[in-house]
Amino acid sequence: QLGMYNKLPGDGREFCVCTANAVKIRAEDGRNVSKVNISPFINNLPFGQTTESFTTADASGSTSQATNIMEALEMGAKTLLIDEDTCATNFMIRDDKMMQLVHKDKEPITPFLYKAKTLSKQGISIILVVGSCGDFFDIADTTILMDSYSCHDVTARAKEIASAKKANGGALAATKATFGNVTPRCPVGDAFKPSGKVTVRSKTVVSYGDFDLDLSGLEQLVSKEQTNAISLALQRLSVVLSRDSKMT
Repeated sequence: QLGMYNKLPGDGREFCVCTANAVKIRAEDGRNVSKVNISPFINNLPFGQTTESFTTADASGSTSQATNIMEALEMGAKTLLIDEDTCATNFMIRDDKMMQLVHKDKEPITPFLYKAKTLSKQGISIILVVGSCGDFFDIADTTILMDSYSCHDVTARAKEIASAKKANGGALAATKATFGNVTPRCPVGDAFKPSGKVTVRSKTVVSYGDFDLDLSGLEQLVSKEQTNAISLALQRLSVVLSRDSKMT
């Protein structure tokens, strides 16, 4: 997530590039969610709560990660960058043993493992850093092994391992399905209008009127000045979107 910044000349990282429409995805417990369609990943919530327009002031790890993916897709992301260390485990995978114990009709989460291939069919690339679950070998197009900071293409070996073991049946079956709907949303100008003074308290906290905006999940931030730019952009949106009848 810090790849856009200058590196020491000659350390190798100057050869790393990233497209402008790539987004880092992570779980973000406790984040606010407002009317996001997370139904491709989560359904059948208790008490019949809808997930096609999901709203909460305190998202769980799984619902927050589903929201972060759907918001990225809404904004036109073409590459998702995911590290299992910052993911919700129950959102990422579900093995055959658990599927036998808990029927899919009783489990609200459709794991990312089941959805990854359907995303690639829509032109969405996924770069996933994983070290604990080989079930992703079943669906991976390319597998890269990191050894002492050196990259090695081990795709053939990963496919050999996958073919020799019983595949994750749920993941393979899900690859034939569709991803689901990405529902576009249009920000309302008044929603960005602060109800009081705006103060950048730190690199990760902005007092925005009566609310504190927690940006600790935005790992790309390295200075308070960047956070100040974000707060100014939000205030500008409150003016521009209120003035225009629709977002352009």
